[in-house]
Amino acid sequence: MSVPISLKPSTRRRSATSAALLIAGVLTSGAWLTGCDRTPDAPPAHRGPTISGDTVRFTGRVDGIRSEVVQDAGDIALTLPGRLIWDEDRTVRVQAPFAGRVVRPLVTAGDTVAMGQPLAEMASAEFGTAVAQARSADNDLQLAGDNLKRLRELHEAGVVSQKDLRQAEADDAGKRIERDRAQTRLKQIGAGSGPNFVLRSPISGVVVERSVNAGQEFRPDSGGAPLFVITDPARLWVRLDATESELPRLAGVKRGTTLTLVTPAYPDRRFTGTLAVIGDSIDPESRTFRLRGNVPNPDRLLKGEMFVNASFPVAEGETPGRVTNVAASAVLLVDGKRYVFVADPDGGFTRIEVKVAREMVSRTAVQGLAANQKVVVEGSLFLQQILAGAKLPAPRASGTSTQAATTREARP
Repeated sequence: MSVPISLKPSTRRRSATSAALLIAGVLTSGAWLTGCDRTPDAPPAHRGPTISGDTVRFTGRVDGIRSEVVQDAGDIALTLPGRLIWDEDRTVRVQAPFAGRVVRPLVTAGDTVAMGQPLAEMASAEFGTAVAQARSADNDLQLAGDNLKRLRELHEAGVVSQKDLRQAEADDAGKRIERDRAQTRLKQIGAGSGPNFVLRSPISGVVVERSVNAGQEFRPDSGGAPLFVITDPARLWVRLDATESELPRLAGVKRGTTLTLVTPAYPDRRFTGTLAVIGDSIDPESRTFRLRGNVPNPDRLLKGEMFVNASFPVAEGETPGRVTNVAASAVLLVDGKRYVFVADPDGGFTRIEVKVAREMVSRTAVQGLAANQKVVVEGSLFLQQILAGAKLPAPRASGTSTQAATTREARP
């Protein structure tokens, strides 16, 4: 006789829960097994940049590449150091014509003087002698004139021969020449009374140097500094020094070429001049080649002996003289040549060879680019690596079939 076993309510609930968990596990296992039979979807293929010659093209926008418009830098220029000096065509260095002593200077440096204006009063015994000689020449001329007048009267009366009359006329002419020469010399050096004379300015201009003081002794043959230097500072000369290595670049430079001058005194200003003289020899001491230009100075901002840098256009062989400025980071050195990447209107980047005209801290002046072109200033090295990788020899295929392509792809 079997006795039925009665379960408690709590035991029945645990049995139902276990059965539900068992069914859920079986269903989950089936779903997992079913999923193992499916092949997952492959990720989309990535398309790299296309290479065509020296041009790199991307299918979309690429981060890290930035370009900017080039700047027209004008002509290729050669810059030479120079020094401003007085225009010798408008400058006079005044020396005393006689030995003596300075009584008193009448002008000082910086004064504007007119032609014939007194510069200094001088005391000189030689000047007194010259005055006496001039007076003697005047007296001799007077005597010769009186003698000529008397002989003419006698000749008309038939007392004096024609030969004696001609001799008297020659003497009168000679004395007149001596008198005029003596007076002209006194007029040039200045008039005075007794042993004193006045030194006068031979031109109109500005007294830029004065090397005399009251009581100073002087001699015309001493070879020292001039007593006064008078010039017109409204126009200066600039003397430029070029090295022997720069002579080939100066071969095509001609007179009349425009000079652009800069000086540390006015760093934000540019002064212009004109090349006037191109030397034909090398200085034996400095081993430099000399050039000279004329510089207008109407405002008198520039001063004599001021250091400047002068630039002027030069030719670079057969290439045009125009250059453009680009960022220094845009220029790449590859196998001894300089290149930049130009951003094409269709989105490509083309490598172009350029010639460097001059290098600065952050900019480089190059030839070979047109105005308003855009060059890559960030990411040019990345583009060069893509080109270098694309130009490597392709590995030989292991199979018998090969695939020909007109466009090569490279992954960045």
